[in-house]
Amino acid sequence: MGITALLLLTGGYILVAELPLVIGNADDDLWQGFRNTVFFAFSTVPIQLSVGMVLAYMLFQNIKGRALFRLIYFMPYVMPFVATSAVFRLLFSHRPESPINQVIAIFGIEPQRWLLEPSGVTQLLFGPGVIEAIRQSSPVLADWVAGPSLALMSIVFYSAWTYIGYSAVIFLAGLGNIPNELYEAARIDGASRWAEFRHITFPLLSPTTFFLSMIAIIGTFKAFVQIFIMRSPAASSAVDTASIYIFETLRTQTRYGYGSAMAFVLFAVILTLTIIQNRYMGRKVFYG
Repeated sequence: MGITALLLLTGGYILVAELPLVIGNADDDLWQGFRNTVFFAFSTVPIQLSVGMVLAYMLFQNIKGRALFRLIYFMPYVMPFVATSAVFRLLFSHRPESPINQVIAIFGIEPQRWLLEPSGVTQLLFGPGVIEAIRQSSPVLADWVAGPSLALMSIVFYSAWTYIGYSAVIFLAGLGNIPNELYEAARIDGASRWAEFRHITFPLLSPTTFFLSMIAIIGTFKAFVQIFIMRSPAASSAVDTASIYIFETLRTQTRYGYGSAMAFVLFAVILTLTIIQNRYMGRKVFYG
């Protein structure tokens, strides 16, 4: 207890002493890190949950080999992050003969730089002229409109691929708790499969969705391993999230007080989001 109290007092002192410095003298890299964190979190979580729910609903049906499919989809989650991140780094190579560039070449798309591309996806789709026009009136708004970089979206794709299987397994557990009598009554009334999913499955999966969304947002805001491995110096400023920037501040600049204060700020942001999500989404959860 004494050691815990001492650690809390030390952390509190660091927060009080360094927080004004963090807020008042925060450099552009810090704000860019938090912006990248928001892009990463709110790009990964919807893909992870939506695809996971669809896969779970498909695997819950009486199809042949569903046990094998469940194992295949869950394997990315149990595989080491270091190994799979290294594999995806090769898949998203900027070389024209890389697997991803060869796939998009089938559709007539030119090879992309992927992990080396710092430009936002909106800027790549609509050209730099649109973003530059917005930047003349509001540079901050232009940075948000430009969207996440192509390099960050490559990491988003990897993160979603990793956690989709986990979400599907949890959704399968939630589907198993839905009484079959509800589906039988709906079929007697002539409900279609879509109507069953919309009015029975989706509402009764709200506790599972609430749990997975909370865990996913917390996980993405503090994600580190896959981003650190897949990042490249050419696009580091467009990829480095808050956790990466805090680590680099401690490792390269040895500013331990400043880095600790930023860690507490990140913790406060995650805690605030968790409380807001718990209060807002908690009211919409249907427990039966």
